[in-house]
Amino acid sequence: MELTPDQAVIVGGVSSSALKPTDAADQLEKQLAAMKTYVTQQHGEMQLFERVRTLKTPQPGREETDLPFQVVQRLQITFPANAPVDAILDKLIELGFDRFGENILNNYGNRREAVVRYREGNLGTKLKDLQQQCTDNAWKQWCASQASGENCKSLTPPTDLDLQMFNIRSQETLMRPDGGSGPWQMQISRMQQSPEPPDLLGNVTVHLEGNIVLTYRAPAPPPQQP
Repeated sequence: MELTPDQAVIVGGVSSSALKPTDAADQLEKQLAAMKTYVTQQHGEMQLFERVRTLKTPQPGREETDLPFQVVQRLQITFPANAPVDAILDKLIELGFDRFGENILNNYGNRREAVVRYREGNLGTKLKDLQQQCTDNAWKQWCASQASGENCKSLTPPTDLDLQMFNIRSQETLMRPDGGSGPWQMQISRMQQSPEPPDLLGNVTVHLEGNIVLTYRAPAPPPQQP
């Protein structure tokens, strides 16, 4: 199956500092309002998550230049995959976007954070289609084997097949948010039907292959007549 992202997702946050938490929160609301207006104009959607309040404890005998209270809002902004994300990031930074990636409370280390992720908004439906395609192929292969005996009456798979394991893997090697690389892969089992899909770090087309394990319980033979 071919998979092409249709969403570009910017992850990060906005922070505001002040002497008092209420002043920091008021300033943050003004920044968020300006960002929301811009995002809407660019046909995007902004989703807010946790709002965290932090306090910097002054060290004895040391004069602090930073304001003590800080309010940080974690957010996610979604645009079409072909949106000009670099120009959008420029404007968002002007409006106050200053935390990048998932770890918004520790934003000043040497670690690089992936700011833009790419996703397929209809991924769940596409994976179900791939699972059904693999089920159809598996049933046809089994019907063509001697192991099926007389149990295969139709090339259409029965509805009572039990899923044991469904593995999805990309043909391509892709970068991961943790900095490594490897195939894009997921696993669906009888115990776990909806795993969290991994994000793509680039707007690239991915080719997925599926491998499925199913259990078929043959109907009991009719009782023999005496």
